[in-house]
Amino acid sequence: MIDIFREKLSQIFALLEVTSTEFARVARCDKSNISHIMSGTRIPKNGGAGARRLVSAIYLCTDEKNRLDTLCTLIACEDRTSADRIKERIMAWLYDGEHTAVNRPAGQNTKTGKIPYRVFGERLGAVMELTGLSNIRLGRSMNTDPSYISRFRNGLRSPKANPKMMNDLCSLLLDRIREQGKTAALGKLTGMPAETLSDRENAFDWLYCWLFSAESGDSAPFVEGLVDRIGSFSAEIKKPPLSFEEAADSEILKESSSAYTGIEGLQRAVIRFLGNVVRRGEKELFLYSDQNMDWMVSDPAFRAKWVSLMIFCVTSGTRITVVHNVNRDLLEMEQAIVNWLPLYPSGRIRAYWCRTRRGERFSTTMFLCPGYACISGCNVSGAENKNGLYRFDIDPALLGAHEAFYRELLSRSGELAAVHSFEDAGRLEEEDISSLSVITNTLSLATMPERVILSALERAGADESEKNRILDLKKKHLCILESKIKKGFLHEYAPLPDDEALFADRVQMDIPGSSLTYTPSEYAGHIQNIIALSKRYAGYRFCPLPEEAFGDIKLLISDRAVAVVRLRAPYVTILFEHPDLCRAFAAYAERLEEQYRQDRLTMKKSLERYL
Repeated sequence: MIDIFREKLSQIFALLEVTSTEFARVARCDKSNISHIMSGTRIPKNGGAGARRLVSAIYLCTDEKNRLDTLCTLIACEDRTSADRIKERIMAWLYDGEHTAVNRPAGQNTKTGKIPYRVFGERLGAVMELTGLSNIRLGRSMNTDPSYISRFRNGLRSPKANPKMMNDLCSLLLDRIREQGKTAALGKLTGMPAETLSDRENAFDWLYCWLFSAESGDSAPFVEGLVDRIGSFSAEIKKPPLSFEEAADSEILKESSSAYTGIEGLQRAVIRFLGNVVRRGEKELFLYSDQNMDWMVSDPAFRAKWVSLMIFCVTSGTRITVVHNVNRDLLEMEQAIVNWLPLYPSGRIRAYWCRTRRGERFSTTMFLCPGYACISGCNVSGAENKNGLYRFDIDPALLGAHEAFYRELLSRSGELAAVHSFEDAGRLEEEDISSLSVITNTLSLATMPERVILSALERAGADESEKNRILDLKKKHLCILESKIKKGFLHEYAPLPDDEALFADRVQMDIPGSSLTYTPSEYAGHIQNIIALSKRYAGYRFCPLPEEAFGDIKLLISDRAVAVVRLRAPYVTILFEHPDLCRAFAAYAERLEEQYRQDRLTMKKSLERYL
């Protein structure tokens, strides 16, 4: 039996042209496990959990490579109507007709094959069911939108972005359980010992750990928080908190000193520098500082002057290049990005991060305006506030040397956050990026048939130039899609509407700058095209979500670049290339893939209801 099993498994591997490493990735297991199976030293029990994982991996890998028909021919599978039927036949073929055991591990959901309560959303749902709480009831009890609770339960959002909510949620659930006399049921659900149940503080700690330790990673709160910030900033540049006269003292602007000392000296130098940049109408600034930021944030009065003068710079047309002082801390990067978000609508901010790591002995500051002045300082770290020395140079020769210094730093930096126009995918269009995950709130323009686009634009009364603009943009997006799926993959994640929303004309179309919605027939045409693309391209997969992950935001995620596209004014795309940022977003996309990706047959059935 072992030799037959190994021979048949070898036939499948040859059919798929897959290595043990690639197969282990799909099976989500260690490569050594596959090696043991192939060598015959560890054959999973027919019908057992290991055999089912192996069969699922064979099915998913075959589906991924678009070879289901070939596999079905090999294993003589006549019923190809569902994934379950094909998996049953794979199991029977592998074990050469041996009776398949039907026993499943305790606690396994026989319908989905998943072990329940592995992730936070499933655990929260189980406790809510135990206490009789709906999303609406829990949301009202916590003064939170019920849709937020729904996203928790669906795995689209993580509670770790809001520590206070984590505490409040756990406390509310525990109190309700104790009031209803269901502590014993809670103990059975969570494995909580009886002695722990009797003490509220210990019970709280146990429930807290049980609920939140199921989170698959720490990057989700960062992704969610950053995307929410980008989605919420205003189309209008923030109004300066102070007038120019209040922010830039006229006496400071007239100073001619070439040196300043200490924190107060640096603050005076910065006011003189930025105030005169605004007055002179200078068009370019280069900024870098890796010293402690107390000089800027510790004094609220100075902070207001700094913010006001920066806003005056961008509103008067000054382009600002910033090399941020970030290392490998996601919080540092988030703060660096968020602090500058109010100025992003200007389109005049270019943010970079330096690839070389800073030392710990000295700190460097350089604020340069070519053709006017430069503030520069190199000081002992930690001693800047009292003994820091800062030059204020206006000599053209020295300014040239400072600019060469800064441009050398810039050559060792990568863009942290690049602001593009709405229609520009920037780095993601390049050929060396072969795979892409798209998370959005509706079906994409790239997969929308031209006849659907023209139907919608004609209903809206669009002229020929607007029609041509949208069609050209669609072709560009389709080229990007096809380039990815021919070399790697493109997975799209979006919610599917209910009939009420669809027939009430509330389903938004992905047509830039418009508020157009689908008719039911237009939506059916788009769905039909998605099914056709999925059949034509092995690397393309549409993954239905239970609801939208982010409102008015589209995410394009690769391992080398991430684009956050705003779907409402201001219509901009913010592109990130920092490796740690990309890894955080990729981990979020992988979590969605694990939870919501479907094989082609299952996906086709879920989409056909709209035809």
